[in-house]
Amino acid sequence: MAVLAQSQSALGNYFRHSSGGTQSAVLTLPLLLFYGAGITLVPEARNGVDLISSALSSLMARTSNPTAVYVGFYGVLAVADVVLFLWLRRKNHLNPQWLLPLLGECLLYAFVTGMLASMATRSVLGLATDGQGVRHFGLIAGLIVSAGAGLHEELFFRLGGVGLVGLLWLGKDWQKPSLRLLALVCVSSVVFALAHYLGEPFALTSFVFRTVSGMLFATLFLTRGFAVAAWTHALYDAWVIVVMGR
Repeated sequence: MAVLAQSQSALGNYFRHSSGGTQSAVLTLPLLLFYGAGITLVPEARNGVDLISSALSSLMARTSNPTAVYVGFYGVLAVADVVLFLWLRRKNHLNPQWLLPLLGECLLYAFVTGMLASMATRSVLGLATDGQGVRHFGLIAGLIVSAGAGLHEELFFRLGGVGLVGLLWLGKDWQKPSLRLLALVCVSSVVFALAHYLGEPFALTSFVFRTVSGMLFATLFLTRGFAVAAWTHALYDAWVIVVMGR
């Protein structure tokens, strides 16, 4: 009974604290570091809404040692992540043992997202996606693309498009369920889907699929926090791009 109680307490602690903003910053930094290093080797893997690299590239263009700026930027982030981790660990608000449960949880959500989005597409259009919109990448490039999509698209469309807009429009209680929050999730998801067609031909089946996926990612963001949404998005894209893309 004591072991069961401890397990329940640990699980409750995980769900209670893993969705926090500071915890999300620590848990998603590996995606940023992997992606940041990856696009130096595979520039074509750069994400379309990657505002961080755009600003960094602009800064590097005005310096005599761009490599030092790039390495220094990510080095500072890595040090900040370690400091945040140690601070949260001391307060018992973050545990390194959470990583495997987090990845397992996100793998489950990634599977459910793909299944529900496919079912919705078939229900609305009577058609399957048939891999439309899936680009072909090698293994390493596909993983870099997936990390960039999971991080930057969730930063832009969920943290910005839902979180920031929701705070400015709905006030401090913006996460409280309401028709306006539902409308915001729907609009941001449509914009998320449409943004993909800046670089590829429009297809109705993939548009519906991506809109529904965006709504599911937004639901995860609202209920489980940014880190879970970003990792779920990255893991789902890794499956679609690396496996289905072949």
